Amino acid sequence: MGKNVLFAIAGLALAFWAGWVGADWKRDSVELVAERAAGLAADKARTQMQDVASKSARAFEVKLEALKSAIPAGLRAELDKPVFNNDCLSGDYYRLYNTAAENAERTLSGKFKN
Repeated sequence: MGKNVLFAIAGLALAFWAGWVGADWKRDSVELVAERAAGLAADKARTQMQDVASKSARAFEVKLEALKSAIPAGLRAELDKPVFNNDCLSGDYYRLYNTAAENAERTLSGKFKN
């Protein structure tokens, strides 16, 4: 009779231990799935952010390239070697400068002349 009780207690302890280990395994597998899902979501978000950043950088580079040609060559030459030393600036100079400034602002804002 003593052996039967001992086996019953050992069987009950074994069942308790097996349940405990099984619960740990289940908890570990749920955590692993959650970590993998979070990693995949982070990778997807990182890829999307990199795409947006590269598109934005390309658009900015295009605007900068457009700004290189915004100031006419004649105006650049007048700024490097001023034609007017002691006189007031002519109307043509102001017109060229205003046109260049307007084109630069339009290029930066993305609005085009209609």
